[in-house]
Amino acid sequence: MNPVWLIAIPLALAFVSAFWRSVSGWALLVAAFFNAFAGVFGVMFLTATSFSIGGWKAPYGINLLVNDATKLLLPVANILFLFAVLSYLRKWEETKKYSVVFLVALASLNGILLTNDLFNLFVFLEIAGISAYLLASTGEGSGSKVASFKYLMIGSVGSLLYLLGVAVLYGAAGTLNISELAARISSGQISGDVTLVSSLLIVAGLGVESKLLPFNGWVPDVLTKSSRIATLVLASVYPLAMVNAFSKVLLAVGDDRVMSLVVLLGTATVLVGEVLAFSQKSLRRTLAYSSIAQSGLAIFLVGIGSVEAITGSIMLLINNALSKFMLFSVDDKVIDEVGRDDRDTLNGFGRKSPIVGVIFVVSAFSIAGMPLFFGFRGKLNAISASFETSMAVPIIILIAAAIEVTYYVRWIFTFFKPVGTAQTPEKRMVPSVEFLAFGLVLSTVIVFLGVSSGEAFMMFERAADSLVNGILAIGKAILGGM
Repeated sequence: MNPVWLIAIPLALAFVSAFWRSVSGWALLVAAFFNAFAGVFGVMFLTATSFSIGGWKAPYGINLLVNDATKLLLPVANILFLFAVLSYLRKWEETKKYSVVFLVALASLNGILLTNDLFNLFVFLEIAGISAYLLASTGEGSGSKVASFKYLMIGSVGSLLYLLGVAVLYGAAGTLNISELAARISSGQISGDVTLVSSLLIVAGLGVESKLLPFNGWVPDVLTKSSRIATLVLASVYPLAMVNAFSKVLLAVGDDRVMSLVVLLGTATVLVGEVLAFSQKSLRRTLAYSSIAQSGLAIFLVGIGSVEAITGSIMLLINNALSKFMLFSVDDKVIDEVGRDDRDTLNGFGRKSPIVGVIFVVSAFSIAGMPLFFGFRGKLNAISASFETSMAVPIIILIAAAIEVTYYVRWIFTFFKPVGTAQTPEKRMVPSVEFLAFGLVLSTVIVFLGVSSGEAFMMFERAADSLVNGILAIGKAILGGM
């Protein structure tokens, strides 16, 4: 299957939905199901790596790249998008209003994961960004509109900086193909000053969507004030595409001096995110700052750039997507039940529904990197790879990890704190079927990946190698064939 269909089908259905509103809900469901199944069965088993668009082969035309990283991230992103849509079938009229935006977001996120062209990536980033600004404004009250406007302002500056970085590279190399650019830089055909300037601009540009300090001021308000289905997509699916774009571009064209800066900024993002998450009294706001910290952790590993580091980055990225999907879903159930999600309100909530409590514990422990959970494997890789830098970096990462464990354990104790008495027993809560189904599936995946043997993690190493070495190898083949 040509992966361009993962972009074309949602875009076509978005166009239809814009003019035929009565089918917009069905169009969203069809696209979500198609991309989820095509992402698993159509992309994971592809043997070809490069797909030309319009009959023009690389580097002269736009091409889509399906490597081991794409085969891993793309199915996860599309499955989580499907789960997000199905989670809100009970509120379908509300979800259906934004079906065109969700369809465009789905198409652009797949485009970001697949493209191997810097300008094509810019186009998809712009489309995904506009969709995100609209999704961020879907919450109740004026707060979501203010958050969306702040996001729009910061995102617009980021897009401009990224485009300037691309223009600098194009002026020096005469190509926008990421693989060819990697080969030209590796062979010394592009001067160090050019790569330094372009890398700085690209880091600043992509750092906005990747939640990198100091470009992430928009994140807390967007993730706490947008509608709940929008938050699910923005917190779980968007980071997979955005951090992957950061990794793909910087590993291919990044200057070594800028990669050291990425390590510094990523480490600072982790520490600041964890400290701010620790100080929050609202669960949703805690999760928002935790999302910043997790993105920083994945990005600082990109700055190190070794296969071991990128393996950890991919593992942490996927673990964050799976766990945050469940954690924000639990927060939704809390708000549906009691209207708030502060610490006092959550006392004993896990006792009202033990299954919800278990799902919360599994996802919280995995994000915190506790043993027997998927996140533990990623944290181990991160700490091990961090010793390739200075001794200060692993110490900071360990301190941040300790802070993270502390506040998640505190939330778990709050969840299971006894509040009922013999005279006033705790009221039981029955979660929805879709919440139970998705929560149990994702919890099982997290535990399985946490306890499985090392052989199961070869796919993560292959994915990392395809980013660190594979893109460069394709570029050398392109140059050799010209």
